[in-house]
Amino acid sequence: MDFKSFRHIIKKHRIIFLIIFFSIYMFEYMVTLTFIDQRNIDVSDSSWQLVLHYIDYVLVAAGFTAFALQRKIFKDKKARIRLLVISNLVYFISVIALYFIQSVIAYSVIAMLAAFSLGVLGGIVYFCMSLALSQTPYIGKVMAISASVAVVLQYLLQEYLNITFGIPVVLVLGFSATLWLAVKKPWAWLKEDCLPYEKESAESRKDIRRKLFILALTVIVLSVIGTFYDTQMMRLNVQTNYQEFNYYSWPRLFIITGYVLIGVIGDIEKQKYVPIATLCMAMFAVFNPILFGDLENYHLNMCLYYTCLGANVAYYNLMFWNIAQKTKHPELWAGMGRVISGLAEAIMAAVCIADLPLNLIIGIDILMFIMLVIALAAGGYLLIGQKTEHRENDAGTADDPELSAQERLKLYAHHCSLTPRETEVLEKLLTTEDGVQEIADSLYISRRMLQRYISSIYEKTETKTRLGLFQSYINFTTE
Repeated sequence: MDFKSFRHIIKKHRIIFLIIFFSIYMFEYMVTLTFIDQRNIDVSDSSWQLVLHYIDYVLVAAGFTAFALQRKIFKDKKARIRLLVISNLVYFISVIALYFIQSVIAYSVIAMLAAFSLGVLGGIVYFCMSLALSQTPYIGKVMAISASVAVVLQYLLQEYLNITFGIPVVLVLGFSATLWLAVKKPWAWLKEDCLPYEKESAESRKDIRRKLFILALTVIVLSVIGTFYDTQMMRLNVQTNYQEFNYYSWPRLFIITGYVLIGVIGDIEKQKYVPIATLCMAMFAVFNPILFGDLENYHLNMCLYYTCLGANVAYYNLMFWNIAQKTKHPELWAGMGRVISGLAEAIMAAVCIADLPLNLIIGIDILMFIMLVIALAAGGYLLIGQKTEHRENDAGTADDPELSAQERLKLYAHHCSLTPRETEVLEKLLTTEDGVQEIADSLYISRRMLQRYISSIYEKTETKTRLGLFQSYINFTTE
């Protein structure tokens, strides 16, 4: 997609909302965890500051998982809205409380509560982003723009305002966005269950499980490669009270480079080149421990680290957002990259990987890089292993007389970048004369939910009516 087409799309209400929504959460996420770390300087000693830093990572991951669990337990729409608001209230109150607490125990408990509720809110946001953008041709650009805005805002807040005084701004933004989401209800899927898969074959389920395993493994490997530098930097930050060494100084802006690089590449041929670009970034990350031995290269190393970190986060965001809808638990898998990376980094820090000899650490990083190459190749994510793309290209064209009606419909859906669930709705619209309510009942979703899918289908196929959609399909199969 060229820039002109993207500029046209971004003007649409839904895309603008998504950019603002994800920007606010990312801003909230980064500023809150930074505030907890820096405020902790006045409360506890350096050893506990490091421990709490990684405990918060674990609790954020737990919050993401808790959101998925809540959706499975609570089926009532009103209950889900209440949980959305309650999670934000808990986050709001706990962060405010951190201003006034001086007791180490009380501060730690409240900080953990803030991190957990931040994770629950993250589960909501990631689920939203996955369902709204999965399989669309602009998912990478939306993510890159949103994350970049958040990083710049965080830097400006810390550089020109004391982060302590900036926290109320973060809370007001996040609280307002959540309430607006709950009250205005721009997407019914926050309260309702997604359209279920009814036509999954055993082979497709096996393929999804294999891809999920490969993605999870790559996130672990990438986290291990970056853990040494992250742990060492946090130690220097704590030891110097964020003065001589500051983890959040200007080199942090280079995280935007990683986001933009993977975001732009992510919109080319449905993330085909994202794993390769991530692999290249991982290769550069292997040099972090080598450069760390010379503190004169401190800023250079930070720039390299943050570029690789941005690429890694963008990688698992895009890959999990795209595959989540194909699973039975999209609310869980949409944020799984954040869950796995948080747990992996906390575990590696707990086993004191940073205390190992430099040569051994470099050896571990090289081994992880080799594992990454093998995993991506085995999963078909590298060009040398992408047989799936060839099969799709060789499957025929829409006017091939040997293709069945079902195969033609799938080709049309693929051409218009429809998600699997949108494809199921498309089939009902094209092959039946059922009304909206009848289709909704047959798919076990509400009429309002179905209307959301139909609007998305019309947008992607550039049609306005069911008749226009049918004509677009006919034109595609005959041209």
